[in-house]
Amino acid sequence: MRTQRELYTEKRVVFDCERDECPQCGQPLRIAYTSGWKTVQTMSEVIMIAEQPKRCKNMECHGGASLLRSVRWQQVAPMWCTYGYDVITQIGWQRQNQRQTFSEIHLDLQARLLISETQVRALYTYRYLALLACHERQQMEHLPTIAKQGGLWLSLDGLAPEGGEAQLWLVRELHSGITLRSGWMSQQDQGAFVNFLQPIAALGLPVTTVMSDKQRGLVPAIAEVFSSAKHSFCQMHYLGNAAEP
Repeated sequence: MRTQRELYTEKRVVFDCERDECPQCGQPLRIAYTSGWKTVQTMSEVIMIAEQPKRCKNMECHGGASLLRSVRWQQVAPMWCTYGYDVITQIGWQRQNQRQTFSEIHLDLQARLLISETQVRALYTYRYLALLACHERQQMEHLPTIAKQGGLWLSLDGLAPEGGEAQLWLVRELHSGITLRSGWMSQQDQGAFVNFLQPIAALGLPVTTVMSDKQRGLVPAIAEVFSSAKHSFCQMHYLGNAAEP
């Protein structure tokens, strides 16, 4: 089912730039124009928003040609997106904390806003995961300190796909819990894993231990990329195999 495109709301809010003075010369700012009209669905309401960016009145100022945009306008919803950040967060929370399927999330949300199951999946994949990656990236500055205390301990795992999709692979640092890399992998051969792990090796930080399952292409890839690291395998799989007889 396609999401209905036309939504009618009587509430309109125009956000102007929060600054009054130019950060370059200190002169007053003036409103340049009104733009960015769009209808946004949040968890509580449907609202039409726009912004009024400002620029410096001083024609000789080097920053006079630059526009200063409204922070509040950008905090309602992502650029080119008509669903609020609260909707995106709700989808991510239900998916990751409650382990709900996209169908279950859609069934819950459609009682409160107009959204299709396809849109739920897209918001999670292209909006929520991107925001989560940005949050994790802010923690990357702590990695050199962790590496000095005995090197990085990496955990690699792939999540089972739904409906024939590519596998989502994650690499986490075990001491800190920081996600170093994630991505959808349609192939799991040695070359694919080498390309996936190379950006981590490019950080130049010592990796002393790697833990993973025993995928055929992953084992030689880890030996190639992290040649000096000890490679151990998932103990849950070992115990499961030992219990089978």
